[in-house]
Amino acid sequence: MFQTEDSCSLKLEEHTWEDDRLKITIAGSRRLPAGQAPRLLVRFLAALPHDACILLRKGAYTEPGRFERDVESLCSILRLDWEWVVPRPTDTTVGRASVYFRDIEMVERSDLVLLFFVPEEATDGYSGTAHLMEKALDADRPVYSYSVADDGKVERVGEYDPDHLFHELVPSA
Repeated sequence: MFQTEDSCSLKLEEHTWEDDRLKITIAGSRRLPAGQAPRLLVRFLAALPHDACILLRKGAYTEPGRFERDVESLCSILRLDWEWVVPRPTDTTVGRASVYFRDIEMVERSDLVLLFFVPEEATDGYSGTAHLMEKALDADRPVYSYSVADDGKVERVGEYDPDHLFHELVPSA
């Protein structure tokens, strides 16, 4: 369940954010079943400070995945700012390397990272979403991970939030 009590809101409002606004990276596997993860996010997004910014990923030459498009739509409906973070290939960072550096940039700019996986990716396997989790842990950023099954069941499968800044706000699944 969500806990959006005044104490949680007050705690977030009292915190000083880099660039004076809360930034949250939200990413999901391209293999997620449609609908359930974004549905889980509605109340979370609605409880964010009005000036929060959601960072979403997309490829340099490809359209964003369905999950990210759904999150973009929710942000638009809730009048939250969002930003597409795109790889910037250079002579030294082409192809997958530019994606690797995009992920590092997203995490470095974020105060919180929320990730959604299919069950196989949540427990074993490597993916772009798993790479974001690895970079969030490397950067000591709070990160919460969720597994979304084909039947729509969502389960929180991991978290790292040593200061407990977000534990009352993020979905428990």
